[in-house]
Amino acid sequence: MTKSFRSVIALIMVLALCVTAGLAVIGQAENDKEDFHIKTAEDSTEALSIPDVVKNAGRSIVAIETETKVVYNNRDYYGSPFDSLFGFGFGYGGPFGYGSPYGGGRDSSYTKKAAGSGVIISEDGYILTNNHVISGADSITVYVQSENSKEEQTYEATLVGASESHDIAILKIDAKDLVPAVFGNSDDIVAGEPAIVIGNPMGTVHGSVTAGIISATEHEMTIENVTINAIMTNAAINPGNSGGGLFDQYGHLVGVVYAKSVSVQLEGIGYAIPSNEVLEYAENIINHRDSFEDQTNGSKILLGITITDVTEAIANQYNMPMGVYITDVTTMSAAERAGLQRGDIITEFAGEKVTCADDLNKVKAKQKPGDMVEVVVDRNGKTVKLDLVVPQPTEMNTESR
Repeated sequence: MTKSFRSVIALIMVLALCVTAGLAVIGQAENDKEDFHIKTAEDSTEALSIPDVVKNAGRSIVAIETETKVVYNNRDYYGSPFDSLFGFGFGYGGPFGYGSPYGGGRDSSYTKKAAGSGVIISEDGYILTNNHVISGADSITVYVQSENSKEEQTYEATLVGASESHDIAILKIDAKDLVPAVFGNSDDIVAGEPAIVIGNPMGTVHGSVTAGIISATEHEMTIENVTINAIMTNAAINPGNSGGGLFDQYGHLVGVVYAKSVSVQLEGIGYAIPSNEVLEYAENIINHRDSFEDQTNGSKILLGITITDVTEAIANQYNMPMGVYITDVTTMSAAERAGLQRGDIITEFAGEKVTCADDLNKVKAKQKPGDMVEVVVDRNGKTVKLDLVVPQPTEMNTESR
């Protein structure tokens, strides 16, 4: 009886060890899933030539093309505020060609193509880009340079997740042995040092290179409700560069290209999201793809304007009031209907003073759809008062797709 009991105890212990081992394996698998980290640089002392930076980092940049089916009616067609500033968009026949949203009078559709850039962040196919490059796309195609730069591999990409509030997105392609970018410390860059941009300008020149300097390291700019503490550079940035790489003199990625300035007073200036602001969010999207939530409010009111702050320094230099400078107005938006124009400086909104984008967003958030509010702008030195109808808010997508 005792021998039999001991045998039972031994069997239970063996089973317990098996279960424990199994749980350990599962736990290890879960830990592995949570263990993705972007490759970061060690301290560098030797600067590289621009050709060497391109040689080391060029294969880490991809070209991206998207297709989106657009269903419209000319009575309620609205474009995206990003169309003219980011990426590079074109439809079959274009918005004024066959299938134009400005023709007919009934529901119809056309396929809109757009292009951008991306940064490889893992050997097995994770790619970082701007959310606005791929937002709403029905299909995403990625072009990866091979070791022979004259050849490319083409992949269909899936969206892992995105942060609209930080304007970043993570894609995944079925690939291996890719060359990930090495992230540098964007806090260490200083104005005046070399800057190299690699991307896909106009959606046609894959792996294009431009160079300049870091113009400023902390420039706050807001496009709708997305505020970026951006790196400013005079390295040429054009539509299609969005989502590509801004590299330092050591070949390290210090920024993700974000936008080109369309202000007549800032010609030749572009912006990038600092790598330190991107890194943590990118890793979180991958490691918590099933539970990642974007830290943003539930909805936003889109006026249809692209803006940048007129700071006190700029106001004094150019003899203009502090406020919010409009760099672009979306066709058929609430802003255009109200009469707002590119070059206007918003100084008051709904009876409250506006000196920066944060002021405008706070006042705008208090309004209700359908309200008529007065907008006071400075237009070429003259005060102009306009009536604007507050549009319906656009719901923010905070789910991984």
